[in-house]
Amino acid sequence: MFRSQFSVDDQTDLVASVPAMASKILTKTDQMMEDRMIAVSADPERADTLQKARAFKRTWLELAEALSRCNEKRLWEKWGFSDFDAYCRKELHLRGSTVAKLLGSYRFLETSAPKVIERARTDHYDAPIPSLPTVEFVKKATEEGNADAETLQSIHRVAFEEGAEKAVLAKKFGELVFPENKRDQREKLRGAIATTARRLSALIAENNNPVPKQLAIKVEETIGELLEAIEN
Repeated sequence: MFRSQFSVDDQTDLVASVPAMASKILTKTDQMMEDRMIAVSADPERADTLQKARAFKRTWLELAEALSRCNEKRLWEKWGFSDFDAYCRKELHLRGSTVAKLLGSYRFLETSAPKVIERARTDHYDAPIPSLPTVEFVKKATEEGNADAETLQSIHRVAFEEGAEKAVLAKKFGELVFPENKRDQREKLRGAIATTARRLSALIAENNNPVPKQLAIKVEETIGELLEAIEN
């Protein structure tokens, strides 16, 4: 069994698709899933996968393995679903994008950091189990190919051995693994200039501003020329 760990702050984009299990008040979806668990209790694998979906906020890695097994063995066929996506959507109440992130991150760990999975199975509390956003960051950093082997090794160590969350990884390695190209930098600067120019124009247009009228008119005209130049 896996040791449960889930960072709520870092995974708010995903937990919206999974019912909150910490509360004693059951949501409609959670009640449906609980009823479904009772209905399929005679099938251990099916009930087990459904249970892990309910506990997703605490056990993403455990759920990912269960989903991977279900998909590879095509278990959804004997459960009466037309395909894997339909099973995940109708029975587990998981969005396709959520399932894709889970399976993608799990397969990345299988190939690039299998010790993390083994650590979760053996329940060793001396080393951390990474959150899903953390794994996604490392996966993307690896796939982008901007970092050298030494940097990737450092990212793996910080993420999978030291237990750093995505925000820490982004602050420490973000510019190295996801560098902005000249076009991105230019667009970012253009947006900042346009925003500042509009803000200045709005301030000058306010009543009782201290700028002399003739100067204010000149500034407004210049701002207009500036915006036209950078937006066309």
